[in-house]
Amino acid sequence: MRLIARTATSSDVPAILAIEQQSPTAAHWSSSHYHSALADPTRLVLVAEHGSQLVGFLVASMATLEWELENIAVTPLERRRGIASKLMNRLIARAQKDGASEIRQEIRVSNLAAQRLGQATGFQQQGRRNGYYREPAEDALLFKYLVKPP
Repeated sequence: MRLIARTATSSDVPAILAIEQQSPTAAHWSSSHYHSALADPTRLVLVAEHGSQLVGFLVASMATLEWELENIAVTPLERRRGIASKLMNRLIARAQKDGASEIRQEIRVSNLAAQRLGQATGFQQQGRRNGYYREPAEDALLFKYLVKPP
């Protein structure tokens, strides 16, 4: 079966929530937060579909030329199969097409998988925010991808 990355729809929200709930390092949002993101023209919500099953998602803010990756997660059974990379590459391609200058993200210090994903897709660590996260309290590493024109 082929993996497809596409723009999410409101009917995808239950599956997005299910993936998020299986992902302790993901940002945990309410259903209404995802519906708001889908209705917001300054947000991009992508999903990865394997067959008829959603296996991953990504949410990014496009409000300025400096985009922000807000959330990304893959269902546990499908991790380490290139799904998050496909979503990230789709985000980067969209940022190039839309003329963004960079994509930023904060990553928990303990989230080594997210750090490796960022580095593998061209993000570089640019700083650290002490005590940025709560529950549990933890520092954030700041990563940035400089978007090259197409």
